[in-house]
Amino acid sequence: MLTLRHTPRRCVTLVIALLGVIPSLGQAAEPFSPARVAVYFSPSGGATDAVVRELNAATTQVLVQAYSFTSAPIAKALVDAHKRGVKVFAVLDKSQQTEKYSAATFLVNAGIQTLIDDQHAIAHNKVMVIDSATVITGSFNFTKAAEEKNAENLLVIKDAPELVKAYEANIQTHAAHAHPYMRQAAPAPPAAEADGAVHGNRHSKVYRLPGCKGYAGMNPASVVSFVTEAEAQQAGYRKAKDCP
Repeated sequence: MLTLRHTPRRCVTLVIALLGVIPSLGQAAEPFSPARVAVYFSPSGGATDAVVRELNAATTQVLVQAYSFTSAPIAKALVDAHKRGVKVFAVLDKSQQTEKYSAATFLVNAGIQTLIDDQHAIAHNKVMVIDSATVITGSFNFTKAAEEKNAENLLVIKDAPELVKAYEANIQTHAAHAHPYMRQAAPAPPAAEADGAVHGNRHSKVYRLPGCKGYAGMNPASVVSFVTEAEAQQAGYRKAKDCP
């Protein structure tokens, strides 16, 4: 029997023979081949960095199933992958349709196909399949709280083609009964968050609001405009310290 010590603040890399079986989509269970598995534990165990690292290495395709998804670094890594030509496809829980700080809007605005799976009490999966070669899964939601506050685990699994096929098939099954994400109508934003009024500096990743010191003097070539502060934060920007 393989025994792991509890190591919440570092990654433990294992070579595991996955000899278990998985009943998937009504098919006969098949034994899995040996796989390389890295495990990360929260809080502050490097799980977010591990997800971002794998996304940054993606070259062809990323499939995502997520329950709660509010992590700005992970959302940004998905958008960056999309921008360099990787096909990104997300199936999210219905809570992301109305969640105020959901990354769903951020993904859709970037042109990423995003579906909502509302056919279950909770679409509770936390899965990514990258380049049909790497599976990321575990209890770890793609959120800041999962990284910094919760007790979670994350597995990064490679060299397990049968497992990849099972997860890809399951994602496609749920995608078949999901519907496209539609941004919920919201009240008109306050004056400080009028269309494009939140200005971020693309170099410093700091944003300012109208009335903040230095807002009017920002270099137009460096300005990235956002509709709301939440949108700026989702993109990885932080509020300037001299803003009230």
